[in-house]
Amino acid sequence: MAKKIIQVNDLNFENVLTNISLEIYEGDFIGIIGPNGGGKSTFIKLLLNILKPNSGQIKFYEDIRSKIGYVPQNATTLDEVFPATVEEIIKTAFTNKTFFLKRISPEENSYLNFLMESFEILDLKSKLFVELSGGQKQRVLIVRALVNKPKILILDEPDIGLDTISQTKFIENINKINKENKTIIIFITHHLGMIEKYITRTFYINGVLK
Repeated sequence: MAKKIIQVNDLNFENVLTNISLEIYEGDFIGIIGPNGGGKSTFIKLLLNILKPNSGQIKFYEDIRSKIGYVPQNATTLDEVFPATVEEIIKTAFTNKTFFLKRISPEENSYLNFLMESFEILDLKSKLFVELSGGQKQRVLIVRALVNKPKILILDEPDIGLDTISQTKFIENINKINKENKTIIIFITHHLGMIEKYITRTFYINGVLK
């Protein structure tokens, strides 16, 4: 039986979420669906401790809060006025362990290049982030979220800005990471059909969990 990683009990937040209870297990690929304003992103922010619940409990069975990769909605506007390259943006994921991005290990650099190649942005590494298309920016930020090998990867509508071919390749890469590393994927989307053959469970959130 898969190992339980997160237990959520009777979670309430303002007038947005009511009595949310669920369990998340190692290796889960979870699809979260629901209408705009239904509380999907709010639930994620509660998981991430960005917001505090009015009542209820979120219990982590392993100390992995520091091992969560997160790509929020509208993240492609990141540093629009900051002249950073794709590689520099991705390497900011290492700023908790090095100063001015100078001392990442050869292994980390090799994995970074592997991810950039997998998500088809290796040839963009020297381009300014601001010059990229929306879909390219999204892939850069997903690689940034993955480069530290998170135990949980949370993606809030990551398919926005990707064409059909890019969506398919992107989902295949995410599924591979889920299967090979047992990385928990939490994927918010309005297009469940895109991921339904890969997901292990689906949560419908519209104020309450269904």
